[in-house]
Amino acid sequence: MSICYELGVLTSISFNGKKLILTEKECKLRLSAEQFKVLRKGGTEPPFKNGYFDNKKPGIYQCAGCALPLFSSNANDDSGTGCLSFWRAICEENVALERSYNPFSSGKKVPCSRCDGHLGDLFNDGPPPSGKRYCINSVSLKFIPNP
Repeated sequence: MSICYELGVLTSISFNGKKLILTEKECKLRLSAEQFKVLRKGGTEPPFKNGYFDNKKPGIYQCAGCALPLFSSNANDDSGTGCLSFWRAICEENVALERSYNPFSSGKKVPCSRCDGHLGDLFNDGPPPSGKRYCINSVSLKFIPNP
């Protein structure tokens, strides 16, 4: 079992290895057109014009495609890029990393481990202690505020 973090407290909400496999038709029924474009087709939101880039509320960000907990507001970083940024995932198993084939990107693609939905990119220019910057599309997430 891995170490996972939720608002600074150890927890066990890591990906259990069971994939959620949906057809394109099923995805279109579950997702908005914008969510489908990003999560299933690898699209990207414009900077500063997305739902959570300036969210300061405490809570958890889940995958909009399958509700897997991905990021905590505790690890949110105001990168100044206009996208939602985190310096760590809640559990490393909850986000996969894939090589980016974009010649203009130095990062890695970040899909959800459960549903393979495209979340964003990972760069190695983030703040301490990790030095990582998960640049994540707001539309690929659902924010659950702390009670």
